[in-house]
Amino acid sequence: MEEIKQVKSNLTGKKLSVLTGWVIINVILVFLLIKTFSPASFSLYTFELIPLLGRCQEVFISDLDNDGNEDVVATHVPPHLPSQKSLQLFSPFVPAGYYKFSFFLDTLIEINDFLIPPANLNDDEEIEIPILKIKEGNISLFIYNPIGMIKKVLNFNEPIEHDQYPGKTCFKDLDNDGQKEMIMAILSRFSGLPRAIAVWDIVKGRLRWKFLMGCMPDIFEVVDINQDGLKEIVVMGRAPHNGVSANGTDDDHSYIFTLDNQGNLLWRLVLGGYYTRGWIKCFDIDRDGQLEIIASKGCDREIDPEPGEIRLIEAQTGETEDLFTESVSYSEIFPLPTENGETHLVVGDSVGNVTIFDRHLNILKRIEVDYPAIVRGVARLGNETRRNYIFVQAGFTNFSIYNYNLKNIFNYKLDYYYDMYNLHFDSLCKQDERVGLLNASQLYLLKKITRPLPELLAGVVRSKFIAHMFFFVLINIFFVYLFRLKNRVLAQLPKIQIDWLDQAQDIAHRMKNSLFTIQLQAENLKLEASRNLDEGRRQVIQSIFQSILDDINVLGRQTRILMKLLAPRPLNLKTTEINSLIQKIVNKYIGYYQGKIDFVLDLDNESTAIAVDEEQLDEALNNLISNALDAMPQGGRLTVRTTVIHSSSIQAIKGIEIEIEDSGQGIPDELLPEIFKPDFSTKKEGLGLGLAMTKKIIEAHGGRISVYSKAGIGTKFAIFLPWKQN
Repeated sequence: MEEIKQVKSNLTGKKLSVLTGWVIINVILVFLLIKTFSPASFSLYTFELIPLLGRCQEVFISDLDNDGNEDVVATHVPPHLPSQKSLQLFSPFVPAGYYKFSFFLDTLIEINDFLIPPANLNDDEEIEIPILKIKEGNISLFIYNPIGMIKKVLNFNEPIEHDQYPGKTCFKDLDNDGQKEMIMAILSRFSGLPRAIAVWDIVKGRLRWKFLMGCMPDIFEVVDINQDGLKEIVVMGRAPHNGVSANGTDDDHSYIFTLDNQGNLLWRLVLGGYYTRGWIKCFDIDRDGQLEIIASKGCDREIDPEPGEIRLIEAQTGETEDLFTESVSYSEIFPLPTENGETHLVVGDSVGNVTIFDRHLNILKRIEVDYPAIVRGVARLGNETRRNYIFVQAGFTNFSIYNYNLKNIFNYKLDYYYDMYNLHFDSLCKQDERVGLLNASQLYLLKKITRPLPELLAGVVRSKFIAHMFFFVLINIFFVYLFRLKNRVLAQLPKIQIDWLDQAQDIAHRMKNSLFTIQLQAENLKLEASRNLDEGRRQVIQSIFQSILDDINVLGRQTRILMKLLAPRPLNLKTTEINSLIQKIVNKYIGYYQGKIDFVLDLDNESTAIAVDEEQLDEALNNLISNALDAMPQGGRLTVRTTVIHSSSIQAIKGIEIEIEDSGQGIPDELLPEIFKPDFSTKKEGLGLGLAMTKKIIEAHGGRISVYSKAGIGTKFAIFLPWKQN
């Protein structure tokens, strides 16, 4: 048996050593392969950022000449004219290449003039360029055509206060009457003046209505929530903490609310406290014909910051359908259409994560980049018809492009400038081709191009991924050779193991029978000696016999331990309610120990039904409870507690924890490492198998058992059983 055991030990040890080495090396190589793999190194396409203009204040996209190619309308402050702005309308698409562009208009406007998104205001198929001019609080709207001719000037009858200024402004037909209205967010700074959403009649030049508020309405969207042709305005108001309040809102809180086309409040939702902000997107994420509002929340407080939120809101009622919170500050959230027609969500956060959520706000994919991570847009580029790219600002100067699986495919180092938080990305279309427009320290054109073959080959050769892949293949060929060599011997190992167990059990059984015979003969010999020998020799002989009998008892005890440990006990799993099993076991002891032991059952209210071998688990729990009761001969308290453990990421049952705690004598520290070993017992007649068998049963279920004890205070055993289906 020793020879078989030695062969098994040697073979298993060598195999485990080789296998461990192979696993460790492969883990390292796979990690290096994943880390160094970049789709950009093997892609036939790459991206190019081409500077067009200096840093722009406003950038809008519109097809100014109806030729199927979108054009650019932008304002920026020339370095030599700090009191004026340059208004430029141009097309970056010309036959000479992307480094040149043709101007529709290049003129100067006042530094305080506000450019509004171009729109067809009077349905004459010509795009107009609206510019707001504010002098001494009076508002005028100048409407230009694309070549700079003034088509109309409107002087509005309602001025704004000295500390108020226009925010986001757009033109929409709120009433479905064929006439667009001008919708303006009116903002204020530190004067205590309220903010507002104002709607203006651009035919009569008068204010239709104004809804005052305390929060800062940086963002709003105009949508038809009820699908009745009448538009609603969904407003996101941040909390700048300036002491302003109006209409039940203040700027110590951020809000999401909706207004109807007459300026009536439909519903309002408090998003956060002071210095919180949010972003909203309105669309039908679950394709049920009803609009939802997707909101992300960030907090600018350094002291006691609020957790970030991703919130799915029913647009008609304002009720929150799903909510995801995390101890980060989220930036703007974007819908991410997938190739199968579903819509996911992608967002960056303050610790540098870019995360993709499904429509139920479950995390699908997450990567870590530089912080803060800010998603700047989701769009198609080139001739893509279905696949979208994700455009990310990582830190202050890193601009990256990721595919829909968050694989990095392009990186660019931007020049630093003071207003990096307002970096902006738009996509624009040239017939069937899409490009991007990035407004950072400069205005860039982003174009998808075919990589020249030499550049592609050079990128592949320079890639560390190729070297790691070569080494990975070489190492695995070597280990395959080693495994094949050892398998010639190891192929016989299962039979050796089975034969060894059978032989060990047979030998243990024979030892037990032989020891019984020896014990019987020794008892007879001891009895015979006591009859025929004088007193002196009888005492000597009886002392020898007693020593022999003691050794026989020790050998018998060890044989019983060996037979029990060798006995195969396959698990018979079936769904068992753990709380009920514990209640049944404890009830057996309550009557006997009543008045002496205080039994406390702290059982989880949630279902504790899992798949276990009920008979074996009953044995294990009986061992622990019996030991606990034996440890309290003068009485005490026995506590049995169950807890259902959930996974923090997916909110599913992970397992069940069982704690058995007594207030008994405790276990000395020096004995704690020994208690689970066979043959360990503090009882005179004990086999020392109880805790060893308990540990064997728990580990056979894939669980674990631990013990915490202090002499004179008590002992607690903690069991964790993983959740399994029957």
